[in-house]
Amino acid sequence: MKIKIIPTVFAENKKEFDERLFKTIKISDEIQIDFMDGKFVQGKSVKLSDVPNLKRFDKKFEAHLMINNPEKWIKRLKNKGFSKVIFHIKKYSKEKDVRWLINEIQKQDMEAFIAINPEVREEEVFHYLKQADGIMVMGIHPGKEHQKIIHKTFYKTENIRKKDSEVVIQIDGGVNSKNIRYLVKSGANILNVGSFIANAENPRIALKELCKLAKEGQF
Repeated sequence: MKIKIIPTVFAENKKEFDERLFKTIKISDEIQIDFMDGKFVQGKSVKLSDVPNLKRFDKKFEAHLMINNPEKWIKRLKNKGFSKVIFHIKKYSKEKDVRWLINEIQKQDMEAFIAINPEVREEEVFHYLKQADGIMVMGIHPGKEHQKIIHKTFYKTENIRKKDSEVVIQIDGGVNSKNIRYLVKSGANILNVGSFIANAENPRIALKELCKLAKEGQF
């Protein structure tokens, strides 16, 4: 399975968002935009209304919803030009609610990925591996940049991969040049990278370096 690296646009205000978005658009065909409501996580991001109409860019955009009530966003995300939605489940989320949300996202012709925070055990997503389009394992506690990856991220990824050899596994948080090979070896297919690329002197070179290292992890 092809390994992808998707840069993340993490921004707490409009100015920072615009700078990161247009920097990232120049170097990648796929981009993740983070949304935070200040309730599900401590951080707060730009509003969806601050995001330009993404349909005018020839790129693929995914929305990472670190928010309460993600179901209220689905149609608006589709209208804005997103093609993939990542939502979080909590400990002991009701299965019927999770399945309903996956279905609602897929009905809008968008991919539905389930994210789990470090405190949520990987077994919580085993029910959904055949219905969801993929699983995102958070390598850090969401809502803040510049955190080190939590070590159990590797074990969680391995366990999900053992459970299903075909499922798409995405890692977000703490990914860098030192650990990316090991994440791929653990079973990750998609790796989101934020500050490592955004703060690099040359973001394009930083992305190329990560792509090279990720490929090495496949062998």
